[in-house]
Amino acid sequence: MEVLGIVVEYNPLHNGHLYHLQESIKITKCNYVIAVMSGNFVQRGEPAILDKWQRAEMALKGGVDLVIELPVIYATSTAENFAYGAIKLLDSLKVVDCISFGSEEGSLEKLTKIADILLEEPPEYRKHLKKYLENGLTFAKARELALLRITGDKELSKTLQTSNNILGIEYLKALKKIRSPIVPFTVKRKGALYTSTKLEGEFASATSIRKTIKDHTTEKIKNYVPSFTLEILERNFSEGKGPVYFEHFSPIIFYLLRQGHPLQDIFDVAEGIDNKIYKAAAETNHLKELIKLVKSKRYTESRIRRILLHLILGIDKRLFKEFDGPNYIRVLGFNEKGQKILKEIKKKSYIPIITKVAQYKEKISDTRMFEKDLFATDVYTLAYKNFGISKLDFYHPIIKL
Repeated sequence: MEVLGIVVEYNPLHNGHLYHLQESIKITKCNYVIAVMSGNFVQRGEPAILDKWQRAEMALKGGVDLVIELPVIYATSTAENFAYGAIKLLDSLKVVDCISFGSEEGSLEKLTKIADILLEEPPEYRKHLKKYLENGLTFAKARELALLRITGDKELSKTLQTSNNILGIEYLKALKKIRSPIVPFTVKRKGALYTSTKLEGEFASATSIRKTIKDHTTEKIKNYVPSFTLEILERNFSEGKGPVYFEHFSPIIFYLLRQGHPLQDIFDVAEGIDNKIYKAAAETNHLKELIKLVKSKRYTESRIRRILLHLILGIDKRLFKEFDGPNYIRVLGFNEKGQKILKEIKKKSYIPIITKVAQYKEKISDTRMFEKDLFATDVYTLAYKNFGISKLDFYHPIIKL
C-alpha cells in the first residue's frame, strides 16, 4: 500500500509540522499516512494544550489519513521508551513501509552510526557512561560525553545535544532492536529550536506558540499555524476546553505530595529524589518553584515534570517491566483513505483494534495499559473551565473526515 508512518504530538500542529508532513510524503512517495500521536499528555511531562481528538482533527486536516493514540505510559516517558512504544506500535500494524522523522541533523548516516553504538553499548562506552553518571551528570550529558570518549568525534557527540536528533536516534535504535522491516527517512528540521520560547523564524516552535497563547491570545500566532489549527484552537477555547497547562494540576500534585503519597514505585524515581520532592513540596505551593528546588545536574526539569505527572496518573515502574510495547491499536480518527488502511490492518495485525471503547475488555487480554489512557482523560478534563465529564473516552466519537 506504500504507507508512511510518523510519530507526532501536534501540540498544536503548526507550519513546521505541516512542512515535515509534506516533505515526508514527497521523499517517500507514499500514498497513505498513519500518525501515532500522543494522547492528552505529552513527552515533556505536561498536558497537551488541547485534547487528543482535537489534535487528531488537526492531523487529518493536515494530510494524515489515520491517527492512532500512543498509550500514555509511553507518551509521557523517556525519549527511549517514547520511541520504542511508537515504533513497536507502527510495526505491529503490519502495513507500514517507511517512517519519516524530523531531525536537526537531516542525514541518516550520522544518526545511524550513533544509534548502532548506543544499541550495542560496547564495554568502553559503558565504562565511561557509568563514570559520568557517578559524577552526577544527567543521563543525556553522560551519554554524549561517553560517545565523545570512544569516538573522538566532537561533531558526532554534538548530534546528541538537540531534541529531534535524540528522538530520531531512539527511533533508529527501536527499529533495529525489534528487527523491523520499516525503512527510516529523516527531514531536516527548519526554523526555531524546539526549546525556543519566542515566535521567530520561518517556523516557530510549538513551545513558543503555547507560551504566546498563554501570555496573550491566539491572534499573535496566526502566521505560524495553518488556518484549520487556529480555528480548532479558538473553537475549543471558546467552549472552555483549553488551553490546558501543567499548572492546572498543581493542587492535585501538592495534595498527593503533602499527603506523603509514596513516590518510590513511580516510574523514573531513583536515588532519593523522592525525599527532595517531598521537602520542596513542604517549602512552596508553586509548581514552577517546586521544580526549580528539585532540579539538579542529574535531574532535568523535564524529568521532574514527568515524575510529577506519573504521580498523578499512577504510572509505576512495573508497567514497563510487564509490557513490551502497546498491546492494542486505539483509533482516534481517519478519513476515507484511512478506512482502507484500517481494513488492511484488521487482516494483518496480531493486536486488537479499539474503535468502540465500551468493548475494550472483550478485546484486550491485559487491560491495565488501556485503563491508564482512560484515567488520563479523566484527569485531563479536570482542567476544563466548563467542568469536564468523567469517562469521556466512552462518549467521544472517532474523528472522521
